[in-house]
Amino acid sequence: MRTFFKYLGGDRNIWVIAFLLGIISVVSVYSFIPILVKVKGLSYSFLFFKHTILLGLGFVLMFAVHKIPPKIFSKLSKVIFYVAIVLLVLTMLIGESVNGADRWLKIPFVPFSFQTSDFAKLALVIYLSRQMVKWKDQFNDLKIVGRYILLPIGLTIFLILPSNLSTAALVGVMALIMLIIANFPFKWIALSVGGAGAAFMLLLAVASYQPEVLPRVETWRMRIVRMFSDEESLDPTENMQSNNALTAIKNGSITIKNGKFYGPELPGNGVLKHWIPEAYADFYFAALVEEGGLPSAIFVIMLYMWLFFRFIKTALSAKTEFMTYMVLGIAIMIISQALVNMMVSTKLMPVTGQNMPLLSMGGTSAWFTCIAFGMVLGVSRESLKLNNNSNKEEDHGDK
Repeated sequence: MRTFFKYLGGDRNIWVIAFLLGIISVVSVYSFIPILVKVKGLSYSFLFFKHTILLGLGFVLMFAVHKIPPKIFSKLSKVIFYVAIVLLVLTMLIGESVNGADRWLKIPFVPFSFQTSDFAKLALVIYLSRQMVKWKDQFNDLKIVGRYILLPIGLTIFLILPSNLSTAALVGVMALIMLIIANFPFKWIALSVGGAGAAFMLLLAVASYQPEVLPRVETWRMRIVRMFSDEESLDPTENMQSNNALTAIKNGSITIKNGKFYGPELPGNGVLKHWIPEAYADFYFAALVEEGGLPSAIFVIMLYMWLFFRFIKTALSAKTEFMTYMVLGIAIMIISQALVNMMVSTKLMPVTGQNMPLLSMGGTSAWFTCIAFGMVLGVSRESLKLNNNSNKEEDHGDK
């Protein structure tokens, strides 16, 4: 086993967590797809093998990316970001509509589409990490930070916003935390947050008179209204997703009635997965709790906490500031996405579409998560190599 991890390279803990999440994903997704089988008319075996193969290819990408020196990403940060912007624009113009939102871009010559916002989030992390290092001595110059830092953040959010409010919000939070970590002047942070808030309110005002500007604004409004409204005042069919998710979590509880013990539904026996439209993706956490109960929820949460800790440790031991910022940005990106999935399933926030990283069913979205893992593993690989070389030099000096 030691030889195996030595061949892989990088932080062994991150590899173990990635493998565990992948195994859980393959097993659980197979159990959570009955509604997809019913709606799409596809077989269990087809969906199972498709998910397994795509996830396996994701791990191949993870291994390949972790072999790339992190400094390459620094040098290519502008190119990667510009490509992401072009893809976001193309998505707005010719993107495929899924659930009423243009979020997907068709990949030529192959039967796959992908969410350009997944690529854009990662591209922005790489770009910001480079720019914050490059311009750290000129943070007080609004002209510089506005052009090279604030404008790219705003542009990314603006291009994602019309089709996916939650992803745009997560991008904004991720960028904000990265700026705070980099000791970005508070006056510019306050200015940018205030400006973003004012711009969003202006867009909402315009959309109230010209709905085609933001066609999903009514969807956003109703989801917020449903979350804070009294259950009795709502049509049950309008709040079906949240109600079924909460019922699924309740079914996963441990209770004693009339002297009899009642526990979770157990793997494969879940009921609500037949009715929750996105049990294998957006409501993954609810389906997981129904079949695995509190132990499964705690185990998955602990895996993500362990992952976050290892990411932070990798960031702190990184050779350069760029690597530190990049790993921290990826850590925020992955953990915040997992938190949103859990909060939506437990009705702590309005319904929105965010997968559980490396757990939910999803081909290209899993690929970008694997690429992000690979980048972090690449940084840890560089750090371990540096430490090993230092230890060898010290041993040689002692002799």
